[in-house]
Amino acid sequence: MKKVVISILIFFIAVSLLLYLQRNSRPALLCASLDDSIRPRDYCLMNPFRNKQPEKMAEEVLRELKNGNTEAIIPYLNDTSDDRKNQFLENETRYKIENWRIGGREDSADKISLSYWVSRRDYYEGHLENVSFSLFVMKTSGN
Repeated sequence: MKKVVISILIFFIAVSLLLYLQRNSRPALLCASLDDSIRPRDYCLMNPFRNKQPEKMAEEVLRELKNGNTEAIIPYLNDTSDDRKNQFLENETRYKIENWRIGGREDSADKISLSYWVSRRDYYEGHLENVSFSLFVMKTSGN
């Protein structure tokens, strides 16, 4: 019995070490859909050793929107016309975000793409909406 417990412990340590070493290469270990709809809502098993800073930044914006601070997204609407920007801010005020969960993450050399499934107050009951963030990676020189 002791050998089985020790073997299981060694297995978990090895898997944890492997995940730690791959922390920057695979933040989402597995993403799968539990429904067969047109827009399937993915559920992801995230690498616990990933760099969580991009997610913290995106979730801070979501938290500000949940608290009613629509001004938090204005810096992200630079390429949007004034009419579209006003419509967007009005909708964010009317349909406040209630909660969210991560729906996917893809990292490349210059960009991190995050997607979240959010539910909104006074919106279609049980409807989840996809919200995406693209964060550009800053390159630092070794000098």
